[in-house]
Amino acid sequence: MSGEVALYRKWRPQRFAEVVGQELVVETLKRAVAQGKLSHAYLFAGQRGVGKTTVARILARAANCLSPEEGEPCNKCENCRRILSGRSLDMVEIDGASNRGIDQIRRLREEVNYVPAGARYKVYIIDEVHMLTNEAFNALLKTLEEPPPHVIFIFATTEPHKVPTTILSRCQIFEFRPIPEELIKGKLLEIAVAEGIPLEESAAALIARRASGSLRDAEVLLEQLAQGGPVTEERVVELLGLPPREELDRFLDALAGKRAAPALETVEGLWARGRDLGLFLEEAVRRARDRIIAGEGELVDVARRLIGWRTELPRSASPRIHLELEILAACGPLGPQGGAVSQGTSEGKTRGEKGGEAAEEMVEAPIPTGDPGDEGREVGSQEALPLE
Repeated sequence: MSGEVALYRKWRPQRFAEVVGQELVVETLKRAVAQGKLSHAYLFAGQRGVGKTTVARILARAANCLSPEEGEPCNKCENCRRILSGRSLDMVEIDGASNRGIDQIRRLREEVNYVPAGARYKVYIIDEVHMLTNEAFNALLKTLEEPPPHVIFIFATTEPHKVPTTILSRCQIFEFRPIPEELIKGKLLEIAVAEGIPLEESAAALIARRASGSLRDAEVLLEQLAQGGPVTEERVVELLGLPPREELDRFLDALAGKRAAPALETVEGLWARGRDLGLFLEEAVRRARDRIIAGEGELVDVARRLIGWRTELPRSASPRIHLELEILAACGPLGPQGGAVSQGTSEGKTRGEKGGEAAEEMVEAPIPTGDPGDEGREVGSQEALPLE
């Protein structure tokens, strides 16, 4: 494994065919390049690490390639080599977060009027375009309304809902989906073999699951783990703080059975080990989902409750106390022996105790007579009534 270039940069796709998990997007773009029907503006939307900027760079090379191969860049001609080495004046990458003002966009509007230095198109890639100010968007709109024929804009964003509709309506929009775990796992195993990294298949599956659809995040995790030796499932669990399946099952069974004691013990153990309670709840939801699909329908309510707890946890001043109180509210308070006592049972017992005490008081209290003045008369004695 090379120590000079980061793994995710070394394995960045250089052709459309190498892009993982975005088949519909790359096939559409390849066909547009092959047919010479490129749009003047594209918007790539999707979460981080799914290939938006990578595909934008490949499209810039393919559009300017001197010897395209069925829509693919050859990566050998002068234009492709210049773009790959970062020496091309005809491909400009702009960070929308740090160049978000109207002055930068005005300069861009002036530059687009110049013809390309040696390529067919002048390509502008604006990353995180949603970070531009309203004034900058308005200035950019003027160029999009009447674009020069030699200019292609490629916008990338993780939050397309923040881009004005006037901009969106002038772009071809491509949605980049989260990459499936199986594809990420397969790519990690391929990288491990090529780089000589000992990687267990189960460890690759855990990394793919934790990456949440981002191949770049998975590659970064793999590189981090590989620095410490063979990448095993145990090392992945320890480094990422992932809970063992047995612990998740014990927690879910306790909630399903309304047994607060073992659920509280799990939380206490996680807190003592310095584990992230939010991550634990996420993994518990995943595990509950797997068991529900396997036929354990009684866990549906538990899974819904866990999702609610995970949503509320970041807003809590004390995550541990918040989670413990939620567990007690769901399972009932702990009894004298550490078991959960249902609310109805507790209330019934209290009412019964109060009823017994009241009965004892009634037995001990003297029974009043009908006439308050006859204090000396025995209870139950009757006097002869005078005859008329």
